[in-house]
Amino acid sequence: MENKKKKRHKKRKEERRKRNAKYTRAQLKARRRRARKRIVFLQRAAVVFLVLAGLGGAAFAVVWNLPTVKLDRELSAGDEYTEEEDYYQAIEAYGNALEIDSTSVKAYRCMAGAYLGVADGSHAKQILYEGWENTQDESLLQYYCTVILNEAVDEINEDRADFETLDKIESVLDQGIMREEALERMDAAYGRIAEQYRGDGMPVDFAGYGQMMERLFALYQKEPAEEIGEMVSRYGYLDVAELMLPVEQVDAYLEILQEADAAVPMDARGDLIACLQKEKEVQEIFAGIFREFDAGNYEAAKEFILTDTYIGLRDAFISQTMEYWTGQTYIPVSREYVKLRQDGGRWTFSFPEFDENRETAGIITVWGVDMKDNDVLRTYISYEPAMQNGEYYPHVQYVISYMNSNLQKKNGFLYEMNYHFETRTWTEEGMATHMVGDWGGPYQWEKTY
Repeated sequence: MENKKKKRHKKRKEERRKRNAKYTRAQLKARRRRARKRIVFLQRAAVVFLVLAGLGGAAFAVVWNLPTVKLDRELSAGDEYTEEEDYYQAIEAYGNALEIDSTSVKAYRCMAGAYLGVADGSHAKQILYEGWENTQDESLLQYYCTVILNEAVDEINEDRADFETLDKIESVLDQGIMREEALERMDAAYGRIAEQYRGDGMPVDFAGYGQMMERLFALYQKEPAEEIGEMVSRYGYLDVAELMLPVEQVDAYLEILQEADAAVPMDARGDLIACLQKEKEVQEIFAGIFREFDAGNYEAAKEFILTDTYIGLRDAFISQTMEYWTGQTYIPVSREYVKLRQDGGRWTFSFPEFDENRETAGIITVWGVDMKDNDVLRTYISYEPAMQNGEYYPHVQYVISYMNSNLQKKNGFLYEMNYHFETRTWTEEGMATHMVGDWGGPYQWEKTY
């Protein structure tokens, strides 16, 4: 008899092993978990049934409708629906559980999980935060923050990171938990966003970049931690080889650079600050003469090119001692863009020539020409006005010079300093030049060739 029992037990064990061989370890674990839940539920039901059987029908109804019993029924129903991936039914069951007990941590967690099962992160976050407010349970707050950071990671990985992504991460920082994880995601998000605003040799979207940095500076003011300061330093500097910067954005970029350098000093950024300050000086030097040229008052150049400031610029280019501003012989000045270049952390700037930016409002050219007459160095400046009606031709350049030249008088020639005004006009057929010598003087002469 004993041997028969052993044989039957061995046979059942072998059948169970064969059945289980069809399932993975995770599936077996899930099956055992569901089985345990059913056993627990049946045990509880049996206890309730036995108690109620002894108490009678009225008592049965009372006990069956006890809040704890009803709560357990709804939670168990929600669990069953979740296992079957019937998430909407599960959400309803967990919602019923919360109507019974608004402090049930399990109901909040499971309901959020069901919402995530149908990709409804918004309601998942809402229910978790509501649960945190109602229970002050730290696990619900952590779950809430985890959902937010997971959303941010998805947006970063899919190149969808934007200012709303930053808002999400900052909301986690505001909660005071998961700080390290939040800062890591924030750094990655800023990196992806920064890539949208910079590019070697291309104009920068400084409206977006400025908005990004404004938010980062505000975060640093609120929480001046070293990690956030490092982010301010990293993104408060466009580390590119070339940058086409709108002149109107120079002040805004300088402000970003200076605030970032106050947080974490950087040699290359300090050099760029000095470079842009030099560019601003150049714009101030030429602002007045630009206005005169735009108005057609070319005689204003007579006084301008003899100032110590202009002669100093000319001489610095000739001797190659000019700081930050680069150029050789014919050095353009414009008001639309400045071209920034970096080489080993050292920055320089220059301006586009007319053919590089045909939408310019006008180009002034400083002539760094080492040309002498009787040991007197000539001084030149030229101006190319904006195109008319969007047409390049005829293209005009006005050249004003001050030189020591031979002037014809009634009784002979005299070598003395005088102004020349030259108008060069390009058409599709070629170039024509009209020259005025001793311009505005007693021996003025004209020639076209």
